[in-house]
Amino acid sequence: MYMKANQPQRAVPFLRAAVHGIGGGLVRNSASHRVRLADALLAAGEVEEACAEVDGVLDTWGGIASPRLLGKVCDFQRSASAVASRNARDCVARIYETLGKSPG
Repeated sequence: MYMKANQPQRAVPFLRAAVHGIGGGLVRNSASHRVRLADALLAAGEVEEACAEVDGVLDTWGGIASPRLLGKVCDFQRSASAVASRNARDCVARIYETLGKSPG
C-alpha cells in the first residue's frame, strides 16, 4: 500500500517484518520478500542496504527456480542501474554475473 502511494520509507518497516517473519525453509518466499524490501529501500534512498538485501538473495540463487522472482530481480536491476553510486553499480554487475542478464 505504501509503495503504491509512493511512500517507500513508510513501507520499509512492514517489509522488514515480513522478511524476518518468514521461516528459513521458505527460500523462494524469503527471497521474494527481500527483493520487495530492497525495492522499497532503493526508492527510499537506502542504496547500500537495498543492495545488501539483493546480495543475500543472490547468495541463495542456485536453489531458487522462479520466473516471477527472476522478473523482480531484473526490475530491481533496472532501477539500481539508474542510481549513481558505486554500491548500485556493483550490485547491478553482481546480478548480471549471477543471472547472465543485463538490465533492459
